[in-house]
Amino acid sequence: MKENLKELYLQEIEQFRLDFDCDPEYQAYYTQAETIWKGGDMPPAVFHLLEVSNFLSFAHGFRLGAQLAGWMQTG
Repeated sequence: MKENLKELYLQEIEQFRLDFDCDPEYQAYYTQAETIWKGGDMPPAVFHLLEVSNFLSFAHGFRLGAQLAGWMQTG
């Protein structure tokens, strides 16, 4: 299931249906995080942490949506 969610997550990003760059609040925090390091180059570990947290948020939302859909069908 985790691999399927990763594929769906990547597909959503590649097809611009999940576009973090369009979210002003995300961009503000991302820009703020970049200014911590000289030249705006985040250490790879920090960038990876952001990528993982984005995926985890997506996966949680997907699972919640699936649970809600199941709840609606039984109710």
